[in-house]
Amino acid sequence: MDNTTLKIAIAAFMHDIGKFADKSTLKITGQYLDDNVGTYLPVKKGRYSHYHAVYTAAFIEYLQADLPEAFNRPGWGDGDAFINLAARHHDPETPMQWIITVADRIGSGWDRDKFDEATHDAVAWQDYKKTRLVPIFEKLSVSKDKPQGQPDVPDDYAYAYPLKPLCATAIFPGLKNKTEPGDKRTANEDYQLLFDGFISNLKALRHREDNLLLWFEHFDSLMMRYTGCIPAARAGQVIPDVSLYDHSKITSALATAMFLYHRDQNSLTIKDIQNETDKKFLIINGDFQGIQNFIFGGYGDTRKFRSKILRGRSFAVSLLSELAADMLCRDIGLAFSSVILNAAGKFTILAPNTEQTKRSIIEVKKAINDWLIRISYGETVINISHIEASCGDFTSGKFITLWDDINAAMGEKKFDSIDLDQYGGAYKAYLAAFKNTDHPLCPICGKRPSAVPSGRQSYIKDIGASCNLCRDHIFMGTHLVKKNRLIVFHADTAAVNPDQMLHEPIFGKYQITFTDDAQKIPALPEDIVKYWNLSPDLEADSKSDVAVKLINGYVPKYGPEDELDLRIQSCIHTDEEKNDLTMQINSQDPKTLNHIACMARTVLSGGTSLSGIEALGILKADVDRLGLLMACGLPDHRITLSRMATLSRQFDAFFSVYLPHFLKTTPEFRDVYTVFAGGDDMFLIGPWNRIIDLSIQLRDSFSDYVCKNTDIHFSAGITLHKAHTPIDALARAAEDALETSKSSGRDRLTLFSETAPWDRILQLTSIGQTFENWLDQQWISRVMFYRLNEFIDMAAKEKQLGTQREIPMADMACTKWRALLAYNAERNIASRYKDEERRKIVTHVTEQLTHWIQDFGGTLRIPLWTVLYNRR
Repeated sequence: MDNTTLKIAIAAFMHDIGKFADKSTLKITGQYLDDNVGTYLPVKKGRYSHYHAVYTAAFIEYLQADLPEAFNRPGWGDGDAFINLAARHHDPETPMQWIITVADRIGSGWDRDKFDEATHDAVAWQDYKKTRLVPIFEKLSVSKDKPQGQPDVPDDYAYAYPLKPLCATAIFPGLKNKTEPGDKRTANEDYQLLFDGFISNLKALRHREDNLLLWFEHFDSLMMRYTGCIPAARAGQVIPDVSLYDHSKITSALATAMFLYHRDQNSLTIKDIQNETDKKFLIINGDFQGIQNFIFGGYGDTRKFRSKILRGRSFAVSLLSELAADMLCRDIGLAFSSVILNAAGKFTILAPNTEQTKRSIIEVKKAINDWLIRISYGETVINISHIEASCGDFTSGKFITLWDDINAAMGEKKFDSIDLDQYGGAYKAYLAAFKNTDHPLCPICGKRPSAVPSGRQSYIKDIGASCNLCRDHIFMGTHLVKKNRLIVFHADTAAVNPDQMLHEPIFGKYQITFTDDAQKIPALPEDIVKYWNLSPDLEADSKSDVAVKLINGYVPKYGPEDELDLRIQSCIHTDEEKNDLTMQINSQDPKTLNHIACMARTVLSGGTSLSGIEALGILKADVDRLGLLMACGLPDHRITLSRMATLSRQFDAFFSVYLPHFLKTTPEFRDVYTVFAGGDDMFLIGPWNRIIDLSIQLRDSFSDYVCKNTDIHFSAGITLHKAHTPIDALARAAEDALETSKSSGRDRLTLFSETAPWDRILQLTSIGQTFENWLDQQWISRVMFYRLNEFIDMAAKEKQLGTQREIPMADMACTKWRALLAYNAERNIASRYKDEERRKIVTHVTEQLTHWIQDFGGTLRIPLWTVLYNRR
């Protein structure tokens, strides 16, 4: 992109940095303020106002040694100096300054969400640092009685976020009366601590002078981590629920699009910039279609690389989505800050409504999907839709209509995802790609022809050959757990060892390589497109000199403790398997699905024997009615672009920030494998019993995360499988279980083909603990537990009889279940106890079982089968 557009994008992004880098944290002198307030601040009622604008100017000048040299250099790009663009948004004089001013107002919905000052006290400007970001989740509702009139007020909120850098614990809101500081001193100390960490990371950012566009992406990531917890509006009559980061990013995207539109239309005048009715924007939406097929489909006849290719394909989905958005931005001439939403295979770009943009959409969409058609034969495409918008469409109360139009356009594109004129009918080049002597069918995907060079790579052994794409997925799956940095560069760059990069460059344009050495750059700076830290472990004091990209989940690895673990030893039957385990431990390889299944067994007291079955548990879950929550969860006047961006990012953080940390730091869940987790959903594989426990804990954590708002919840499905089950079969079964939960009313779990609301699951879990106690006390035998299945079936049939007008006599046998239960109880309960003690136990257990069968029906199998499988 050209320098002037980049200058506008960064200046708009930094326009409110003075709300973070203020007089106190930045140690701005009185002399500096005296010299500059007249330049940057407006005068209201005879006094200067909006002091954060002059603080923005001070940030750019005070920290010029740690910022790109261009920021303080005359002549960078056309028009105004960078510092004036960033700092004069409250007192603009020139057209370029007015672009950022208007973008700032649009990003806020023109008027910030205000409340009645006569009824509720405004936040005094002197106390702004005591204000904490409040969660949008707390007021999100799709109930019919949702208030649509008077806006919420700060006092209505019971929760607030801590003022801390992004990490797994800081993303959870706490009670407001405990989170907000009680005095100015504490409030100032909190900001100073946050700011010092920010500056420490800022000084370390790479590419400050050799690739400014790449530095901007690193800076964007740094701002996300440190200002995502700061309210954009903290004083006056405001609701502080939009973060400074999200407001800054939206302002940058709006300003960039407006500048390119007016430059293209030759209308860079203040009057034209202030026009609210012209359709200046194109909102571009991308949607990755066929994710399930891409990740889970076609594993051929080999299972040797299942874990690696599963990991690689899941990562590739995120990578393809990221790079499709990047490809569009670069072709249009936008910075990546113009991607305002990006999660779970979907992205939204704010672009100028110009002929160049429309051409770019057509050409880039064709290039992307031509490549996807070639490698997936139409199973996977990226739908790209767009709609026009004016400044007025973003205003408070009107944005809801625009949001509906965006979703409608995306929905329509699903029915027009493939160019049938070009690709309708059979894929003609398919058979021609095969040469059975040199290019047989790839044994991994079972779809594409293999490529001879791939079989000679170190990543693929003992299978002869594979297609380039499967080789690349194995390459990615191998390095994701060993190296925490990814470099994306132009495909025509030849500076990297071919064995350490893709054989099938993404879209034919993007090449990647992995590194764990922060100082090693395998390509020239100008050739680097992305440089990401992929580590999912974000601690509050962690440092990164490049952008942090949260698209890599948690993967369990072998450790020294596994060598003597009886559960893993029980899976080893040959000397070769024993040697393989030693090598895997020494190299800290990811655990195989076979060994993960073994970890479901229980080591009995004495440490020499095991109980329980070896099986994998597959958990698939997603947030219920997310589209409805996003579109209708707030009163229409409160739905703004910045608020949608904040909400989307916060939903994603639970799955991409909290979940990996929770799995890594919770001993009982360290063997759970993240296939994907982000946006609003997750797909996990682990020991079957740990997966059941995990689902319950995640449901409780999610409830805490959304402020215990009963309108926000997720549904889940869990299925059990042997370790050798094909991956596509695992995925289909888990998806079917999730769909059962959704179709049964949502906010439910389906397990053992039974579906129950989460509150019932908690009750059933308690019953399961009672079953365990009965077995330990020898009150009840396993024989009796197995027979309970019959009584549950009979009770279910009896219940159905009540709905029939005529009941055949033969069907009446099911009504005997109570008598049969009592009879079997006499024979199988408390047999080691005597006389009155035994009579009390039999009576108690029989009454409890009768009550539970009547109350819980088939869902009683959930605790019953859990206990039986654990005890087998």
